[in-house]
Amino acid sequence: PEIGKHARFVMDERRFYFNNKAFMLPQPDWYLLGVLNSAKAFDYLSGTCSVLGDEMAGGRLEFRAIYMERLPIPNAPESERAAVAKLAKEAQRLPGHRRARVEAFLREIALKPAQSTSRNPLEQPWSLAPEEFTRRAPRPDMKKFTPARDETAALTDQIQKIEQEIDQRVTALYGL
Repeated sequence: PEIGKHARFVMDERRFYFNNKAFMLPQPDWYLLGVLNSAKAFDYLSGTCSVLGDEMAGGRLEFRAIYMERLPIPNAPESERAAVAKLAKEAQRLPGHRRARVEAFLREIALKPAQSTSRNPLEQPWSLAPEEFTRRAPRPDMKKFTPARDETAALTDQIQKIEQEIDQRVTALYGL
């Protein structure tokens, strides 16, 4: 998106159409995607992009072309490009898998995923305490909650590890 708190670059493999508030690169480059979503690229963009709101209190960056085209992309050897690309693919696949599990969990406890929002704590079973689940769920059932919590926690750990490895590799590519 044009405005955001953090990098949310994705590879569109389903050929969606979007409006003028999102941008695209017309090439399927998973290595580039990994670099764009890395912490070092975001650090650079944080110092380059215009900020909307208070920068120290959750301001948002404007990811406009005039800022994005200045981002230096490391010229990596093919082996490193392939490694970052593979990680970027996995980093994009796993949240979809986690989301599918969350939606199944929500249906199991009598909630419609389409009517839920990201502000609903039940949307993140991996970080939900059993007491809070019992208090918030329309039909609390620990036999449904525990596996959903454990599976989504494991996926969240995998996502974090992959993102950390991407960050380490890209940091090294920048020579930092």
